[in-house]
Amino acid sequence: MRKLLLAASAAAVLGIASIISSCSAPRRESPKEAVELSDASLGDVVVFGDIRWYVIGKTERGCTLLTEKPVIKMPFNEAGSQTNDTWDKSTVRVWLNEKFYNTFTEEEKALIAKTHNSNPANKEYGTPGGSDTDDYIYLLSVDEASDLDSKILKCGYWYGMDNQWWWLRSPGINKDYTAYVGNNSNGKNRIDPIGDISGNFYGAVRPALNLRFADHTVPTAMNRTPSEETAELAAIADSEVEDVVAFGRYTWYVTDKSEGICTLLCQGCVANRAYNDEKTDITWENCTLRRWLNEDFYNSRFSAGEKAAIVTAHNTFTEADSSYGMDCGNDTDDKVYLFTYSESKTVSDDIRGCGNDWWLRSPGKRQNEAVYILGRSANLMGNEVDHSMGVRPVIRVRYDEPR
Repeated sequence: MRKLLLAASAAAVLGIASIISSCSAPRRESPKEAVELSDASLGDVVVFGDIRWYVIGKTERGCTLLTEKPVIKMPFNEAGSQTNDTWDKSTVRVWLNEKFYNTFTEEEKALIAKTHNSNPANKEYGTPGGSDTDDYIYLLSVDEASDLDSKILKCGYWYGMDNQWWWLRSPGINKDYTAYVGNNSNGKNRIDPIGDISGNFYGAVRPALNLRFADHTVPTAMNRTPSEETAELAAIADSEVEDVVAFGRYTWYVTDKSEGICTLLCQGCVANRAYNDEKTDITWENCTLRRWLNEDFYNSRFSAGEKAAIVTAHNTFTEADSSYGMDCGNDTDDKVYLFTYSESKTVSDDIRGCGNDWWLRSPGKRQNEAVYILGRSANLMGNEVDHSMGVRPVIRVRYDEPR
């Protein structure tokens, strides 16, 4: 219950943090240098599927990996899912083994071993853990997390939250609670067997997987086969608005479908970046975040076939997008972009609320500020453009041949 109260005020805390950060930025450790998988030892960081992972287990046949940082915030089990709040029936398990798993290429999937996971009852409270499962991607159990080094147990600084708490797959004090890793009152990492309500969308997800060793090297490029690309587009064609689909390296909400083109909003933040590298009067047209999305992000997160399916969007602003009369700038043509304030209002509260604050492309109260989503609503005054905040890209994908 204590964490529910914190969760309810988390959005306000994050907003205040953006103001405080200019006075006293949080201490951040330098990222650990990644090593080649073949040379990795326990505790090293490796890159697989464009994600950084800790090596938390290793044998002659393969290794066990845990993401260095969370990949998304979501409930362990969504409210109204009509399932028990155990790992075997949870919605996060479905997401990990379907949507998230499909962000890997066939080459990468061939290296991911299916893991048989036991799910025992809570040792202190006797809460059932559900049936055993066979998973490509999974969450750690209380016992597995207990074996981790304290530096690995700690998430570190992630998208505006220091020491983010993250789900385990073990049950909590009762059937509605799930265990997690977080901080105690002294700021030290701990495993909480009491847990938090399984429907809390502020909980972060740190996937784990077992990677089998192979004679060939681990793929480092985004190499989708034509059949994979066709399957992605077929899934998008079969989807409905508010469904989640996998495309490129991420999972996306379907926010609109019309005339063979689907608009996709990334399900979570992909980065924590400034709207513009320096504090100056700026519009979306000229900001550095637009350049990063349309160059670095676009070129590294999609295969050639996926890029061919991404439609160039001609982006405009409405009068409602400038609440304080600031200049929105000229129209732009973008492969990847951000929602405006008015576009963000077309999606549901649940879709807007990804657990992090994230940029919109509309100007704020001043020309050197931009609007952002705070919790589930837009802060129209905005934040200074050189502050770092979450980035949720938007793309438009053609899933049918043009008529």
